[in-house]
Amino acid sequence: MTKRFSVYIDGFNLYKGTLEKRPEVKWLDLTSYAGSLNPSGQLIKVYYFTARVKSRFQEDKAPNRQHSYLRALENSGVEVVQGKFHKSEKWKRLVSPDRERLIDPNFHSLWGLTQKLINQSWSKSHPDVPKAQVFQFEEKGSDVNLASYLLRDVYSGSIDEAFVVTGDSDLVSPIKFANQAGIPTHVRVPGTGQNMNDLRSAGCSLKPVDVNDLKNHQFPKNIVTPRGGHIKIPDSWS
Repeated sequence: MTKRFSVYIDGFNLYKGTLEKRPEVKWLDLTSYAGSLNPSGQLIKVYYFTARVKSRFQEDKAPNRQHSYLRALENSGVEVVQGKFHKSEKWKRLVSPDRERLIDPNFHSLWGLTQKLINQSWSKSHPDVPKAQVFQFEEKGSDVNLASYLLRDVYSGSIDEAFVVTGDSDLVSPIKFANQAGIPTHVRVPGTGQNMNDLRSAGCSLKPVDVNDLKNHQFPKNIVTPRGGHIKIPDSWS
């Protein structure tokens, strides 16, 4: 009997864990990739959980790139489920007094003045450490949405198997509940730097996302929509 399965993708976790530093695989066709997770099964639905990013600085093109990608996903039949993205200003303690590790991109040192001023700030803050005012970007709601959609499909009987693409240990409980309900739920973890121990105990099987495999599941550089429109890959990704 052919197994019906759906795939639930934690968009920001996938991006940060695997795609961020690899522009050659960012134009990822998630329907094609999802189908490869169980070639003999019947793919019911691909869900992509994300939030609309906000500009980090003037002339920031990230929101435009994301808009093009979400259009490409929706055109391919992926259901994009959106949470919220918050941008706020926070005071954060510095990790290092070393200019080379503190500022990116690096400021040129003016006869040592840049480092000298940093050192003075560090000294005057003793025994605490100096703080810097920074923008803080937080994605809200995607993990709750993913858990809700997964358990809805599990308990409605609409799937026989599930794949969850995430490295977020906050999803351990819903994955465990899905398995306990008799629906094998497999985890694919983006990147190798995430803690897999908790997810390994909850998932039916756990494997890292294979970056080389993602190269086999890319959209065409120019997508023609059913209405004759065009969705083009962002320039920095091509």
